[in-house]
Amino acid sequence: MNANEGERKRRRPGKAPAVEAALVKWIDHARSRNAPLSRPLVREKAETLAASLGEDGFKVSVGWFERFKKRENIVFKKLHGEAAEADTVSRDEWLEQQWVRMRQEYSEESIWNADETGIYFRALPDGTLTFKSDNKRGGKKSKERITALFACSAVGEKKELFVIGKSHSPRCFKHVRTLPVRYAANANAWMTGAIFVEWLKDWDRKLGQERKRILLLVDNCTAHNMKNSTLRNIRLEFLPKKTTSILQPCDQGIIRTAKAYFRKEMARSVLRQIDEGNRAAATDIAKKISLLDAILMLRDAWADVEASTIRNCWRKGGLVMSPEEQPTNVDPPAEISTDEFDQWIVSDDSTPVSEPVTDEDIVSEVQERFGAGTSEEEEEEEDEEEETVVPSRAEMRNAVCILKTGLLHVGFKNFDLLHRFEKEVNLVLDNTLIQGTMDKYMK
Repeated sequence: MNANEGERKRRRPGKAPAVEAALVKWIDHARSRNAPLSRPLVREKAETLAASLGEDGFKVSVGWFERFKKRENIVFKKLHGEAAEADTVSRDEWLEQQWVRMRQEYSEESIWNADETGIYFRALPDGTLTFKSDNKRGGKKSKERITALFACSAVGEKKELFVIGKSHSPRCFKHVRTLPVRYAANANAWMTGAIFVEWLKDWDRKLGQERKRILLLVDNCTAHNMKNSTLRNIRLEFLPKKTTSILQPCDQGIIRTAKAYFRKEMARSVLRQIDEGNRAAATDIAKKISLLDAILMLRDAWADVEASTIRNCWRKGGLVMSPEEQPTNVDPPAEISTDEFDQWIVSDDSTPVSEPVTDEDIVSEVQERFGAGTSEEEEEEEDEEEETVVPSRAEMRNAVCILKTGLLHVGFKNFDLLHRFEKEVNLVLDNTLIQGTMDKYMK
């Protein structure tokens, strides 16, 4: 059975649009895994999803099912025995045949890869940090998560980080005018098809303004299905299934390096508070890390990933033939063993990052889309997040003076950098003061 073949014409929605949306998601997910589907099975699933959505009176009539198939361009076909195997092209065959032809029109500067990873941004490793904080128990490990999308070129250029959280307006974002990353949200902090398309189209527009065209490689997950969307400046190509772990550059060490820098800074943040007298358990200190804190640390971690590391990972996957460069190693903090640090880095690698895979997840996504209200998860996150306290301009200027004085006492010598920093801070504060005064008189 093939779903979503060709463009779907504009049409009137069915009598149960939420049920249809959920059923289409379920079909797309099942077919992406080569699962055989039959009419009775799909009809049974429609009634199950309807019940989960609260459509208790919904029944799958023959007429409704036929109209649904027509609206969604769904056709049942007999699957041949080798159909599933046809999707699993080996890495070597793909590199020697398809990749050679595919990349001919593009320089290495124009070849990109993008991939997502899940991050438990408040989770600590087992053992060491707990001992550091007098062995106090802080309860269960936090499962608060975000999804981060990394994109980079074969020469090491990095695109702005894209972070997906659970809350559209977390309290820690209040009064924050700009974020150093692109941000989106849904109930499960997942990459969805709609979010991915919006991100791609925005990038496509910017490339058009720069008169550039790129080749973008992604894995073949459900969320990356462009369906009816058209791109002018991005050629989107899917890596062959079951080869991404040995082929995709982001999976060859790029994301792992970024997560290593993130974990290292997270550990430092917790340890600094313990060393400065915070008597709480390490896990309790980590629970105070806000989404904004995590975003700032993750942005800096991505900035720390060197271009040479990225180029090495492209070479390791066999996509480019550049010479090997000196690898960059991220050493763990002194309080954490190398083995423990390595385990901590990959502890959330198996976290789902894309479209729903269970009925419960599908229902949650569809309810959010059709305005069923804020999920309990999002409400809990907003309750836990502390509102960001915005210091006054005078307090910020005073903080810079305190920083300058303090750095002089610890042997800091880069006075030019400090001077540029102070000038930039004062310029920003003066401009916001002028803008605020203008806004006041314009009212």
